[in-house]
Amino acid sequence: MSTMPPDQELWDSFVEANRQLHRRQADFYQQASDRQAALRAALAPEAGTWQQSTAFNYLQAFHHDVIPLLPDLFRWAVKSDRWAGPAREIIARIPSDQRIPLLEPLFLDHLTAAEDDDYPNLGSLAVRCETWSLLERVVQQAETHASPDVRKAIEHYNQTYSPMWQHKA
Repeated sequence: MSTMPPDQELWDSFVEANRQLHRRQADFYQQASDRQAALRAALAPEAGTWQQSTAFNYLQAFHHDVIPLLPDLFRWAVKSDRWAGPAREIIARIPSDQRIPLLEPLFLDHLTAAEDDDYPNLGSLAVRCETWSLLERVVQQAETHASPDVRKAIEHYNQTYSPMWQHKA
């Protein structure tokens, strides 16, 4: 009688858990009566790390619910240290012909009341989404900002990416 090595048992258990995860994701996608409400609740700041992490993982795999949740994702993309990267990645996967018109009002509205630490986050989001006209707006507003820290923080975007919006002009 042969026994499985402990590593193989651990691996097989992990594979089975992954299989179960995919089954449950598919069940949620196919059977939930209001996926967006459940995802919106999971993305709420008070929902907790496991809820948020699971929502981001789900949205990376199942993109059909992303557009209605764009305001929630945008908030994470510009206001979070923990979830900014995943939120930007999910937003960037929206086809550009849809992404830019949907993102622009959120972006410009946030830019009008931007706090000092929002400028680099807005710049990073614009770069990841290749929305050069929005990046140009961030740079222009930051260049006249009262804070030298804001001006310095955004200088990289101007030096590195200004050819992208100048080519579009």
